[in-house]
Amino acid sequence: MRATFLILFISSFTSYGEEPQNVPIEKLGTEFELVGKLHAPLGTVLSVVGVAVEGPFKGYEGGPNLRVQQIQGKYYQKDIQISLEPYFNNWGEEATTGGHALPKLKVGETYKLEGYETGGFVGIPSEAYEQAGLMIQTTGHYFRHHFVVIKAEPTEPISYAPWMFSGEKALLSGIAKSVAGDSALVGENWEVVLKRGEKWTDEIEGKKIESYGIYNPDATWRDNSNFASKKFDLVDGWWRLVELEDQVGRRVCLRGMAQSLNGVWWFHYRGTDLYVEGMENLPGWTNENHWRPMQIEGLLERARLPRLDQVSLKPDRDLRDYFIVRGASWKPLPELFAPERPLPPKAEQGGGGQPATRPESK
Repeated sequence: MRATFLILFISSFTSYGEEPQNVPIEKLGTEFELVGKLHAPLGTVLSVVGVAVEGPFKGYEGGPNLRVQQIQGKYYQKDIQISLEPYFNNWGEEATTGGHALPKLKVGETYKLEGYETGGFVGIPSEAYEQAGLMIQTTGHYFRHHFVVIKAEPTEPISYAPWMFSGEKALLSGIAKSVAGDSALVGENWEVVLKRGEKWTDEIEGKKIESYGIYNPDATWRDNSNFASKKFDLVDGWWRLVELEDQVGRRVCLRGMAQSLNGVWWFHYRGTDLYVEGMENLPGWTNENHWRPMQIEGLLERARLPRLDQVSLKPDRDLRDYFIVRGASWKPLPELFAPERPLPPKAEQGGGGQPATRPESK
């Protein structure tokens, strides 16, 4: 029986708490298969839908990337980003010598692609640097994935809805509204009842919220012919406010990534950098937490604090208004959901989007 291995190490950074397993290369294709980011053996032709973004400015992941939202018709909220390479014709080039013409990708736009995932090792092992005594500008030795695009076309953006995740847990966002005496999360032509027989308080009504759990059709669901008018009940889940400004003065539970530069630590939450009081002195804290997904809990306040964008510019940084979590605690997360990473703004031409680079800790 052929065993299937999911490739977990997609960069020179090892996943926390995991030990790599040895797979004899001569047995690949006979006893073992390598499954990539797209949940299929490498070389499998697939249809994927996602948003075009820019890769890191440095390294092998640069150029056009795709934030994947759908694979073979199935919707995903796992944070999947993969670099793109044309099969033959370049982006925006006419197909004068055969093959399919590929559109010029625009950052922030949604595309449907057909192609296959493949990969190979790139970079140089650190020990080789030491043995050779010669420094070459490259990355560490790691397995690089990329998606070879055979066909591509623009398509409508994906807006996550409850019926996309039947029987599965999902993270959905909408507006808090009291509907028929119930507290509901209202999306685009759908509702999720979070608390029956209880209306939202004035502090929550009209605010952006999100919920996570399983979404069961309520008793009014008679058939599957008209999803747009359906209501759902949240099962085995939770809800919370999304925008930071709506949570000032409240105890919060924020999911994001820790970052550091020149000994200064901060927390990145959905495109916003904020402070965590005494972050580097929290119990169990380590320098390895740089760029680590985690959950921060505490009291959210505002304060005038040194500017984070001046960390590498001057020691006496200017002050500006920041959110800060006081009395904080933290715990690591295996990963963030894709909706917890903001997509780049749409651009008229490719380029200029948010980089996906992973900065080095200093």
